[in-house]
Amino acid sequence: MKNMLLLDITTFELKNSVKLYERWKQVNSKGSPKGLKVVNQWFEAGGGRVITIYDVKSVKDYTAYNSLFTDLCRVDVFPVIGVEEFNKFASKYMDNYSQLTNYSQLTN
Repeated sequence: MKNMLLLDITTFELKNSVKLYERWKQVNSKGSPKGLKVVNQWFEAGGGRVITIYDVKSVKDYTAYNSLFTDLCRVDVFPVIGVEEFNKFASKYMDNYSQLTNYSQLTN
């Protein structure tokens, strides 16, 4: 099974910043769980939000890791694909759609 990319937007109240950072340090000191890799991570300059791209083997790997923080923050997560992969996908299906459209025009 192919790994998937997840875009995670974690939002938290500034009053929880210290607690969240301490827990994050504690959890990450043990290393990332098997099946979960942080591809990149950005912190909002004003605080209150972290945006992370994860490469995961399964949603279970992501959930096991992220559930450790949900009492201190809100998490929105979306499956994403890279531009190259999207272009391959779109190209394949646009060709199929184009053929169907052409066939439909010929038969009407």
